[in-house]
Amino acid sequence: MTVHAPKLLTPEEFASLIEVAVSSPNPTIPASHLTKLISLGYVVVTAKGPVVTGDGLIRITESE
Repeated sequence: MTVHAPKLLTPEEFASLIEVAVSSPNPTIPASHLTKLISLGYVVVTAKGPVVTGDGLIRITESE
């Protein structure tokens, strides 16, 4: 049986995910946070800037 654990973010990285969700296209987050969020599939960079993916939105709602 496979157990799916939520991909862990520090509180600061989680705050950056929320920042991208509410401040696109110009969020002010550390580059390292953006890199991690992209690598986890929570954020993609488009021509309009960083955008939260469906997985990112799910991650935000799981934490409420």
